[in-house]
Amino acid sequence: MTAPVESGSVEQGSGSGAGQARDAEVRVGAQRAEAVAAGEAVRCDSAGLWFAAAPPEGAVVLDVLLDGAHVWSFRPDRDLVTKDSGRLAPWPGPLRQYLDGVATITVQARPGGEKVMERECAFGRKFNRIKVVDKHGHPLVIDKWGRLERPLSAEPAALVTSLMSNVARLLDDLRDGCGVPAFLVYGTLLGAVRDGKLIGYDNDVDLGYLSGHEHPVDIAREGFRVQRELVRRGWVVRRGSGGRLNVRLRMPDATMRFIDVFTCFWVEDTFYIPADVWGPLPREAVLPLGSVELMGVELPAPADPKALLAATYGPSWRVPDPSFRYETPLGLQRRLVGWFGGLMPGRKHWDGYYGRRAGQALPPASAFAGWVAEREGEDRAARLVDLGCGRGQDALALAEPYRPVLGVDYSLGALGQARSRAASEEVAAEFEPVNFAELRSAVALGARLARDPLERVLYARFLLGSLDDVGRENLWRMVAMALRGGGRLYVEFRAVDPGAAAKQVDKPLVPAVVAAAITAAGGRVTHREKRHGLAPDQDDNPLVCRMAAEWPAR
Repeated sequence: MTAPVESGSVEQGSGSGAGQARDAEVRVGAQRAEAVAAGEAVRCDSAGLWFAAAPPEGAVVLDVLLDGAHVWSFRPDRDLVTKDSGRLAPWPGPLRQYLDGVATITVQARPGGEKVMERECAFGRKFNRIKVVDKHGHPLVIDKWGRLERPLSAEPAALVTSLMSNVARLLDDLRDGCGVPAFLVYGTLLGAVRDGKLIGYDNDVDLGYLSGHEHPVDIAREGFRVQRELVRRGWVVRRGSGGRLNVRLRMPDATMRFIDVFTCFWVEDTFYIPADVWGPLPREAVLPLGSVELMGVELPAPADPKALLAATYGPSWRVPDPSFRYETPLGLQRRLVGWFGGLMPGRKHWDGYYGRRAGQALPPASAFAGWVAEREGEDRAARLVDLGCGRGQDALALAEPYRPVLGVDYSLGALGQARSRAASEEVAAEFEPVNFAELRSAVALGARLARDPLERVLYARFLLGSLDDVGRENLWRMVAMALRGGGRLYVEFRAVDPGAAAKQVDKPLVPAVVAAAITAAGGRVTHREKRHGLAPDQDDNPLVCRMAAEWPAR
């Protein structure tokens, strides 16, 4: 893509791709020379926004708007990097894919709203107006994690009303059903106290409940009890750690919204909200709970919400800052991971991966699925469990009237797509979530399968390499439990290939190490092959290993 530049006016180019490319090259050279000659304080190109001088004094945050739509905010004192030709605010990676066309770029300061720059800018080879929107035309904005998200400010009133109804109901269920005092925290409390509204550039809702315990083990046990009760009451819940839940809401327009539920607690005189709040806070700042109005709804809040907001965001919490990021101390990170673990490795990647494929046709079943079907033959009076099933194409292909199939995966979005396909095709396959990063989840699956009266066949295609060391350890423990009474395992994974570029998401593994893990889990490898051509994918033909193993019946 040709580098973008500022432009005072943009002429329409010729209709052909070659003509547009020539036009783009001409305008790049002429307009860049014009911008440099003008000696402007801020200019933009494909790298980002270049500052020839310091931003206005007192500018805490700079907002970036494209044709009047807010898409990004950054802090000049934190996010500007020094380059040879000045100080640069690099374009966030997810935003770069949209920068091909024309837009009026406005940079304005917070607080005060002073315009630092406003110019018509031409990017790449196209001449259309740039719109940073999702496939449905909804505006997107870069959130504090650097992801493009649909902000609450873009939601219609009816959807916000539905969201608030769910928030109120969940708070009631936490209080009445789970027996824990629940209230607004983080950005949701911040918006309520500031002006009684949801923060427009936020994209989820934050709730907390106060644990009645101080020891981390008891706090985590209570959290699992709360999770079970919420599920019993019909909520769709994922666990992020021993101290954090995530409730997923299917909205009336079929989009997903999320409510994070954090466990709040004291250990001695230190108050914690995983994973970013810790410090001295008097108990009377939280209890007895008060209330605050949010979007016209009265909701529970800490007794002194301003004290909690100061502990969360610091003394400048009253100043809106869309660029805010938590700078969590390393010691606090280690302490909370030690107490409650971290159960979300890779979750954002896989949710995004399958979210981008929602609505697309399922790919055909893999060659590995066909290979396993041939080895299993016609006598299929066994339960086949597809571990890491993704969107379920292999599980659906392997499902037969005489073989129950269960698909498990980390991504709820992928499982939803698999269930929809199974229902539309009337295939007798079930799908459910399992997180191998969480030992509790892994051993629960293993224990259930161990009690299954049917023989078990476990199937894992490209799962081993997508797990970290802890996830693989939990997987092998589950396998040992599930197949203790007999059964078979089939695995396919990328093998270490010294000549291959290390670009794939799944980690290449040493076949001998995998075989040793199978043996340690009580199995015996009955087939092993390693070669290219087993799982080619477009221009990628990795070195792949296949293994089959069996466990003796007892």
